[in-house]
Amino acid sequence: MAATLYVFDLDYTLIDVDSSTMWCRYLAEHGLVQTPDFLAQEAALMAQYDKGSMDVHDYIDFSMRALQHLTRAEIEEHCRRYAQRVLRAHIFPQGHALVSSLLSRRLPLLIISASAAFIVRAAAELLQVPAEQVLAVEVETKGEYYGTAIVGQPPYQAGKVACLQEWQRQHGYTDARVQVWTDSINDLPLCKYAERVHAVNPSAAFAAEALQRGFEILHWQR
Repeated sequence: MAATLYVFDLDYTLIDVDSSTMWCRYLAEHGLVQTPDFLAQEAALMAQYDKGSMDVHDYIDFSMRALQHLTRAEIEEHCRRYAQRVLRAHIFPQGHALVSSLLSRRLPLLIISASAAFIVRAAAELLQVPAEQVLAVEVETKGEYYGTAIVGQPPYQAGKVACLQEWQRQHGYTDARVQVWTDSINDLPLCKYAERVHAVNPSAAFAAEALQRGFEILHWQR
């Protein structure tokens, strides 16, 4: 009998905010970026994301260019503090309980997100999900610093399917039945790939797709 692989989006699925947007706000509030209109530019990019038209390379270039004065170690330490001080309060209890149950039964699960990997790993740590069970946008490194470009295939839109399939090949789960939890219309390619889909607090566009395709709709609250 084939195993089941449990796959979770992060933003607005396991947490009730966008982790990248909140990270940018944290950076601005703590004086860690000097880019003029930083938050306005980030909001404009996220508006494109909501429409399904954002280029993830543009977002990573924008957000990482503002951090070139910080080392990787400094960025990751700030991000751990951000996760503890901000994201912890935004975890959906229902998602946390489900992830904890799967982990306690040693069932295979992944968090897959189009946010920068250092953000997603810091969030996953709050849920006790190991870093090796995270697929996210890997940013190039230049010695002690991060660059501004993406390394490899970003798990965004159809790229989530490609990244998941590669992970399945590497870990022996090519025949696994995939279950997905997500809120986003951007994850429709992943949903089409999965055997079962749970639409968590779906956006209007995704809710319409969920109803048409018979996805389970969940209403999680904090």
